[in-house]
Amino acid sequence: MAKTSKPADPPSYAKARTALWALAALGVPVLFNVWRPDFPQNEESEIRVKVVLAVIVVALLMIREFSPSVPTHRAGRALALAAILAAAGYLNFGAFHGRSFIHHWEQFHYALGAKYFPELGYDGLYDASIEAQRASDPDAHVQDNYRDLRTNKVVATGSPDALARRQAVVAKFSPERWRAFVADNQFFVEHNDAGYLSAIRRDHGFNPPPSWTFVARLFAGWPRIDEGTLSAFAILDLLLLAALFVVVSRTYGTRWGCLALALFGINYAGRFFWVGGAFLREDWLAAIAIGICLLEKKRYRWAGACFAYAAAVRIFPVLFLVGPAVVALRALIRRERPRWALNFAVGLVMTLGLAWGAGCLTGRGPGAWNEFAEHISQHSHTWLTNNVGLADTILYDGPTLRRDLVDFSLPEPWIVWQAKMDALAKARRPVLWLAQSVLLFLIGAAAWRMEPARAAMLGLVAVFVLVLTTCYYWQMLLIVPLLRHRVLLYGTLAVNLGLYGLHFATPSFEMRYGLMSWGLLAVFLTFFVPAAWQTMARREARESGT
Repeated sequence: MAKTSKPADPPSYAKARTALWALAALGVPVLFNVWRPDFPQNEESEIRVKVVLAVIVVALLMIREFSPSVPTHRAGRALALAAILAAAGYLNFGAFHGRSFIHHWEQFHYALGAKYFPELGYDGLYDASIEAQRASDPDAHVQDNYRDLRTNKVVATGSPDALARRQAVVAKFSPERWRAFVADNQFFVEHNDAGYLSAIRRDHGFNPPPSWTFVARLFAGWPRIDEGTLSAFAILDLLLLAALFVVVSRTYGTRWGCLALALFGINYAGRFFWVGGAFLREDWLAAIAIGICLLEKKRYRWAGACFAYAAAVRIFPVLFLVGPAVVALRALIRRERPRWALNFAVGLVMTLGLAWGAGCLTGRGPGAWNEFAEHISQHSHTWLTNNVGLADTILYDGPTLRRDLVDFSLPEPWIVWQAKMDALAKARRPVLWLAQSVLLFLIGAAAWRMEPARAAMLGLVAVFVLVLTTCYYWQMLLIVPLLRHRVLLYGTLAVNLGLYGLHFATPSFEMRYGLMSWGLLAVFLTFFVPAAWQTMARREARESGT
């Protein structure tokens, strides 16, 4: 007898027919985007295609969910088509970044930063890049200013202090390593125009923990940087994403795997524009999703290892441990023996230990961790316009949302805006702390009655409450369908559609992602507040003896 807890998949012949139908349907937009030379390949054309796709995908999902007259196999086809369209849409129907599959901005930071971490650390990348460009072509004009990653301030390229700093960075290279860096840097100089390269060097540097750098150096530590190498690096993320959705589908069923893929593919905040074609930027996401699946399958040590890896390479995923910790605490209070928690902790602690040791083998010794702590502390105090989180809903005001304080004629256009955000954060810190405390209590209450895998998914809310993360990390919303809560799922889809509308309504990232934060807060509250209320109501009923 079939288990009722897992949705039945359509027959194999229907799946094959669905795939053929979807591929045929995709033929027209693929040809339109890739083969028409007059079609503009940029963010705006991507958005126009994607917003139509998002509406189609949501319509197909609604047909699947709310049309009982549709036969099961046809509903399955609609859902499979939605997932395939969304996956193809994530890749911009083969157009990728227009000019390239490679995300040059990301790969400049993560491929060069990892390969030359022993010499550059966390603050030498831009200094070395400018000097390498001058070494390749002494007569070339180099940008007038760039970001000093020691202070996070934009400085004049020709200032004596900046020149001395760059010379000190170059002195850390051996002659062989410097020649290799000059050649690798030249790839980015030749494949990007001067304005784009200047903007890259005003970003905020190379920021991952040493444990991520160790993994990245296994791939990037030896080959020369060229088109083939960077393309291979970019494919790693696609392989990880493919593994993620295969594991989710095998664990929760094809229906939920398709829903997760559909939501991922049409996610405005996590579009290919941001980190698609980058280098190991999706490893944490794959680790968290696969870890949740392993919890569901009761493979607790491997689940702990996955959660530890995600935390080791991106830090904030440690908050996905909040739910399982609450479930383990519940068992201990009830004097049970949660062997699952012990096994989970073994996998977690062993992997964290390995990650720490690996981070010490990145060419800078154990001190790499101290350097990372200092660097990330400084970086965390830098306000970014595409942040998403509870803090946005409390700190933003009218002028900061509308970009009234931004002056694009300055080398650092957001310097006044950032000062205002600092002031707002200081003035409203007690309100933020109070809101965080209340919401964390509710998250704990909601997780109290859940199984470990479901409780782990509440890490989505914990991250939202405690951390301001850049928008593309909200690819983790693909976990939402696995909670099997219709209001949460369709609320998330509604927020996503609203973001596409905001894209055309305002150029302000602050407005888009500030309102996204409000939308996610409302959607999350509809899920975990009732769950928390049920926990507290049952506890009160037990205490009263009713």
